[in-house]
Amino acid sequence: MAPRLFVGDEELGKRDDEYKPGKKTSIGLGGLWQQKRVQHGPPRRSIKRLGMLLLGIFAIYLFIHNIPTDLKPPRSRPSYTQNDPKKKGPSPPSAKSDAHKKPSVAGYSGTSKPTKQQEEVAHDFNGPIKFYDLAVSLHAVAGTRGGDLINRNVLFAAASLKSAATLLPIACEMAMQDRNYVHFALIGRDIIDMEVLKSVNSIGKECKIMYHDARADFSQQSSDYRMEVVTSAGYNHINNFVHPQATIIDGSGDEEPFMFKGLKLRALALGKTLIELPKDSEQNLMWLTRLDSTSLSAWNKASMDIVIHAQPAASGSLMRLLESLTKADYFSSPHPRLTIELPHNIDLPTKRYLESFRWPPGVKDGSPSLLTLHHRIPQYGLTAEENSIRFLESFWPAESAWNHVVVLAPHVELSPLFFHYLKYAMLEYKYSSTKSGLILSDNLLGISLDLPSTYLNDSTSFSPPTSNTSDPTPFLWQAPNSNAALYFGDKWAELHAFVAQSIAASHKSPIPPTLNEKLISKTYPSWLEHVLRLSRARGYLTLYPGVGSTDSLATLHNELYHAPEEYATDILTDEHSPNGELTADPEQHKSLFHKEAPLITKPLWTILPFRGDLPAFSSMPLIAWDGNVVDMAGMDESAGRYRREFRREVGGCDGNAEEPLKDGEGVRDLFCVGGEEKKGKVKEEGSKADDTKVGASKAVKESKESKESKDTKTTEDTTNTKEKKDTTNAPTSEKKKPGKGI
Repeated sequence: MAPRLFVGDEELGKRDDEYKPGKKTSIGLGGLWQQKRVQHGPPRRSIKRLGMLLLGIFAIYLFIHNIPTDLKPPRSRPSYTQNDPKKKGPSPPSAKSDAHKKPSVAGYSGTSKPTKQQEEVAHDFNGPIKFYDLAVSLHAVAGTRGGDLINRNVLFAAASLKSAATLLPIACEMAMQDRNYVHFALIGRDIIDMEVLKSVNSIGKECKIMYHDARADFSQQSSDYRMEVVTSAGYNHINNFVHPQATIIDGSGDEEPFMFKGLKLRALALGKTLIELPKDSEQNLMWLTRLDSTSLSAWNKASMDIVIHAQPAASGSLMRLLESLTKADYFSSPHPRLTIELPHNIDLPTKRYLESFRWPPGVKDGSPSLLTLHHRIPQYGLTAEENSIRFLESFWPAESAWNHVVVLAPHVELSPLFFHYLKYAMLEYKYSSTKSGLILSDNLLGISLDLPSTYLNDSTSFSPPTSNTSDPTPFLWQAPNSNAALYFGDKWAELHAFVAQSIAASHKSPIPPTLNEKLISKTYPSWLEHVLRLSRARGYLTLYPGVGSTDSLATLHNELYHAPEEYATDILTDEHSPNGELTADPEQHKSLFHKEAPLITKPLWTILPFRGDLPAFSSMPLIAWDGNVVDMAGMDESAGRYRREFRREVGGCDGNAEEPLKDGEGVRDLFCVGGEEKKGKVKEEGSKADDTKVGASKAVKESKESKESKDTKTTEDTTNTKEKKDTTNAPTSEKKKPGKGI
């Protein structure tokens, strides 16, 4: 018998035919199939897998739903605690600095809203500072002569992208004028690429700007203190290679605080000119782009004082003038000091107005005031000489090269842009090294805001000259202005010396004819006569603006005009009505009937001719004091003739003596009385007188000896004594010989 296949169960080895039908067996194949039932539900293993899947999905849902959102980005390097002696460790930026932060995203233009994650980047890194991109650009600008202390380089600097967007168009306009080498430095936390920055602000290749990436490493994580150091160090590196004559930054409030602090301190330490541009500079200060580097370097050095000579019983005019000064735009420049010369009798409206008047505008109580009031003590009316002295003494330049004075008549009203024009013209024509010309620049007496309608005699109408295209143009006139004009400090100091000597000469008898000559109408103050004499003797010129008849920088309100105090009695005596009102003959005072022109309120560069560009002196019309159009050679010839006549009649100089050179701001070359010429003359005569005294004493001694000799020699001794007396009197004829001028 063959062995069984399944040894565990003997029944499994039997065939089916061994089981008889109907036989009950406990275990049989048929019984097995009969007892087995088919399951209709899912298997237990599938249910278990489904449950695990649902549980996993639920767990993932809970994880995603509860992910923390306040996690900070991982630090790329450890923090160093040093550098700030005032802080023991890193500290978060101040709330003020948070308001000016910009997101650190490449391509960010400053207009999209930063994300929450970008705003919460910590600024607490105070590690070492490295400039990886600055050296390449600095070594590439050697052609600008940046190693020289005096050059043509001007720097624009920005840390904020908004400030960069403001400065770049202005820098581009300046570079296109081709008067300066323009540099732009980016210092800040933003990691925007320089090419992207130029593209976003539409700066193309036509803008000849040299760019410097002065951003340090890890600027995004740097603390405010580190960024101040970065700004200061970056500017110092740029200065070593570029030596900018002026540095221009955004002062509208969009710039980063650390930029202001760091750059200001470093520029002050290096003695560099820092210019802060106010809001809307791209519209109102585009004339700045026409200036060269030398003019821009004088931006903060040159200053102006304002002097007003108030008239009695003229409160309305004075208040209107002061209101126009208050409303004027002084942009980022310091306000000028204001001096008001008051008469002895101050009317009540003027007194009350001045009690509440504040200068500069908006100054708070306790803050320094720049207002000075001078009150006259004498009750009687002053003479022309006294008024001239009093007015000229109201200002003296501490530094004649930098301190200047603006003279204003009380019946004038100024344009809000008058300060723009004065500063623009002053920087261009007084301090520029490329356009003004040294000779004519030395002859420039001042800059007028008023465009006169008559000549100085006030009886002949004056028509301003025009350009070749019949358009208005600036012009140079030998006639000075007393209504609204700026006078340069060196010329004002020379005027002081000139008036002092002229007054001394006028007290002699007889008065020199030149000083008795009255060429200016009594409509104008007496001190203007002295200015005209100095202008004629020196060939000095006043610059008048080239604006049309529909625009003006200063307008005259003649309905409230008051004659100068020193001439008021003369005019009323000659021409007055029964009620005492002034009824001057229009033919004698034509300027009082001049039509008022509206004041300029538009941006200055849109009103001035030549698209806002100031022309060179050589292209301006040149007018003598009497209205004749001349050239510079003719002006010099006329000044020479008048100067020789003045030296002879007023200065007491010999007309045939050699004319000395001008000595700076002095007038010793015009006045020989009390000068070196007379001193030399007196010294020469004194030496001759000493010789005379010696001869006389010798004669007396010999006379005594002759008397003691024999009587036979008396006649001979007497003859010798007479000869000695004749010798003693001989030098008297030599006193008439002229001395040589200084």
